[in-house]
Amino acid sequence: MISVLLVGLLIVVVLFLGLFALERLQRRADSVPKSRSDAPAPSRPPRTGGPGISFGVHVVPAGKVGIVTRRFGRGDPERRFKNVTPHRDGRGVQARVLVPGRAYWLPPLLYRVRLVPRTYVPADKVGLVTAREGARRPAGRTLGRRVECDCFQDGETFLREGGEQGRQIAVLPGDSAYYINTELFEVELAPRTYVEPGTVALVIAKDGKVRPPDRPFGRHVECDNFQDGEAFLRGGGEQGRQLAILTGGSYYNINPDLFEVISTATVGKAREDGLTVDHLKEIAIRIGETGVVVTLDGAEARKDERPIGPVIPGHSSFRLPWEFLARGGQRGVQEETLGEGSVYALNPWFVRVVLIPTRTLVIEWTKKERSSSNYDAALKPIMVNVQGHRLQVDISQTLEIPEPAAPALVSRFGGAHTSRLGGLVDDPLPVQRFVERVLGGLVETYFNAIASASTVEEFLSMYASTRTDVSSQVRNALAAWGIEARGTTLGEFESSDPELDKARRRLADKQMETRELEAEEENSVIRERIRDRERRGERADLELETVVLERKIEVLGRDTIAMEIFLRQLKEMGVPEFVSGNADEVLRHLPLQRALALVESAQRHAGKGKLAKGAEPAKGIGAGIESLGVADEWDVGDAEGDGGSGVS
Repeated sequence: MISVLLVGLLIVVVLFLGLFALERLQRRADSVPKSRSDAPAPSRPPRTGGPGISFGVHVVPAGKVGIVTRRFGRGDPERRFKNVTPHRDGRGVQARVLVPGRAYWLPPLLYRVRLVPRTYVPADKVGLVTAREGARRPAGRTLGRRVECDCFQDGETFLREGGEQGRQIAVLPGDSAYYINTELFEVELAPRTYVEPGTVALVIAKDGKVRPPDRPFGRHVECDNFQDGEAFLRGGGEQGRQLAILTGGSYYNINPDLFEVISTATVGKAREDGLTVDHLKEIAIRIGETGVVVTLDGAEARKDERPIGPVIPGHSSFRLPWEFLARGGQRGVQEETLGEGSVYALNPWFVRVVLIPTRTLVIEWTKKERSSSNYDAALKPIMVNVQGHRLQVDISQTLEIPEPAAPALVSRFGGAHTSRLGGLVDDPLPVQRFVERVLGGLVETYFNAIASASTVEEFLSMYASTRTDVSSQVRNALAAWGIEARGTTLGEFESSDPELDKARRRLADKQMETRELEAEEENSVIRERIRDRERRGERADLELETVVLERKIEVLGRDTIAMEIFLRQLKEMGVPEFVSGNADEVLRHLPLQRALALVESAQRHAGKGKLAKGAEPAKGIGAGIESLGVADEWDVGDAEGDGGSGVS
């Protein structure tokens, strides 16, 4: 019995010494650095429990993770897990980890615990995870499917729920620390996706279904701005270019193994598709302009339909291109335009925006030097041939292009942009072609027509009517395109022929002389009208005085009125201030000629007041006047030479 106990004790001691030696060898093996993508492993990782026996109690310090290895146990019954096992009674590296903040007791001879640093992902990075253990991926997928395992911190759940080997579709967000089993998962740091303000980023899917050949874009799948790769694949996301974009001023946790993001930081200078930084800028419509939209994908318009696509609701000004396509939007020029003063984040693979001016434009037919980008760069002065004489004239036309008329110009006259890329296009060619072909052709044809049917004198004399006619012609032509004409200015005709210039001067002199004669004739007519009006006024005043005088004579008598007139005229004469006696004294102090004129004037005034029916003149004062020879009308002007202040 004692021998049996001694043998058993010896066996236990041998086993203990063997395990102790095995542990020392394992610790030496662990001291060799392992190859990591982000940082080398420490040369000698710490171990819980001190240099000797830990008695099974393990406390993980802060910032560390405990990796557990079981020395004895059963093997995997399904033989799926060769390196890491989710079974706690299984032999080998355990999927679970020991985290700080609590004490663990593990049988000292059965388990070994190795401490490794916890995984930290900086704020400007994302963690790309590769599983060393798990199920095999299907042949059609390049990334392992997502499994809810607390950001890869629960390795047991990952393996039990069918987590797959290889690169994972889920990523670890930045600015966080994770307690991850580094024997089960390898974490590689990658830059976080950032889109600069004022720009957009384009996305190309590297995994997913193969899209049909008739569609240039993968169908849209809601996946939180491509941050949820599992939702993208589960929703039927397709490989290739995507309709959705990433807007500027934001960070995105996107898996670069699943999506390629093209931003201003990654676009480069020499891409095969010609994409540049300018294509990735937000589209800003300046004041005084409108943006005509040309979609690069959509339904084909039938031949019997209008070439301009109708307004499609619900796509937020082409910001949601998948809605535009789902509602039957047509490819090509669209009736809906982008208003001035707005900024739009649009996919340059899907739309091209052509700027058309809506401000007031002045189009000139002139010989002045102009930039090739001017809308009237192709216009020259109008040249006509009239009876062998060459004449030229400058014209200016003011017009405005309303927003509804802009798509027709782009549809009809196109532009210089032939690339399949979109973005903002500041191309003056549509308006230049309209000005040259429509306005230029109309004005030139009009002047050639009137020049061929007129003589030089007739052509030059029709300046006013020509200006009116050409203005009307231009207004009607612009109205047919929905463009508003504001005004037409016709310059002076110029000629290089001296004889024609002399003829023009003679014609101008004749016209000036004719205008002067016409003005003089008009003035004479006006003066005659004024004199006639004055004569009528004098006649009316005289008739009124006559009526008043007749009325007075009728009431007071002829002699009384004559005396009144005599005394009124006498008061205005220059006689002594005090005269005593009778009228003889008055006449005695008057000059002889003035006295005779006074008497004659009194007689004339009194004679005008005869009664209509031959009434006899009244006796009294009138008889005295007659004896003095008082006349009918007083000549006041003859009395201006004599002084006097009155009679008392």
